[in-house]
Amino acid sequence: MSSKMDAYTEKQRGIYYNAFRQPMAQPELQLTGANPPADSGLLLILRYPDSLTRLLSQASANIGQIIPAMSYGADTLHTTLATGSKLTQRTENEANALEIQANQWFMNQGQPLAQTRLANVCIGFTDWLYNSNTLIAASKANAGFWQLAEALVESAQQAGIELSMPWGSHITVSRFLAEQQSADIIRHTVSELPPLPWEPITPCGIELVRFQCDADGFHFFRREDWSC
Repeated sequence: MSSKMDAYTEKQRGIYYNAFRQPMAQPELQLTGANPPADSGLLLILRYPDSLTRLLSQASANIGQIIPAMSYGADTLHTTLATGSKLTQRTENEANALEIQANQWFMNQGQPLAQTRLANVCIGFTDWLYNSNTLIAASKANAGFWQLAEALVESAQQAGIELSMPWGSHITVSRFLAEQQSADIIRHTVSELPPLPWEPITPCGIELVRFQCDADGFHFFRREDWSC
């Protein structure tokens, strides 16, 4: 693996440790999630086989039965491959123009590029990690994941579209909405979640989506629904 790939992997390892493993080890950890502010933007995402999304969506539902939480269903479970501009920071006309530009790039350059490299991507899911507001399925990605992300970011930049590299290859499974609850309840619930698959997984597809996150939940709008 190149030094750049090593740097991406090391950054992810540091975030796992500082943002998740350390808080998990603190007996006084409190769940402090709250209703998120409205947010919207473009994402390039990886999709997974039904066998994985069923497991993760059930885990998310289990969490939501125990504490107030923003659950993720099979349609929103994903790994972020690249992050686009926030649409909430643009006027409606600017946002529409960006969506059209991004869609044209994805259809003509991004999707064909991804289809030639997706088979080289391999992601091994390791364990459940949580902090005061989020539960994730942690993972380790191979060089193919980072190389695909870099290639797409570079291609988009050449087309005048701003994309950013992801910080990791994880899947967000739940965002807590509780305020100042003891984490003991989440510790127990997570300890009873089914184990993550031990065999590495190759994603089954890539999509360009517009996400919307607010008090009503986390939602995706696919390109054919962007007029919504």
